[in-house]
Amino acid sequence: MAEIKLEKTLCDRELIEKILAILEKHEKLLPQFLSDKHKLYDNKTLMAKLGVREKYLKKLRDNGYLGYSREGDKYWYTQEDVDRFLRRFHYEAFAVGDELPKQEGGSYV
Repeated sequence: MAEIKLEKTLCDRELIEKILAILEKHEKLLPQFLSDKHKLYDNKTLMAKLGVREKYLKKLRDNGYLGYSREGDKYWYTQEDVDRFLRRFHYEAFAVGDELPKQEGGSYV
């Protein structure tokens, strides 16, 4: 019985690895056909996109601010995960009017 369960777990893991390999290949070969909604990012790509370092990205994951999927030591982020994170920490502008203040002497007045 345990042998069957172990075999099923190995099969599931192999299937997930194959799916992720296919997604990586398609993302590299056909980026113009992937809609933004279904875009996937790995750590390196997302760090470049957000302009953050690996330690900060890990902190966002660990504190539950950024959703992700994980297989082994590989992390994956969907565009939806990124959009949700950005919406959560978005602050609306509160200044009245569309004009920026005039700048005098290197500081805003």
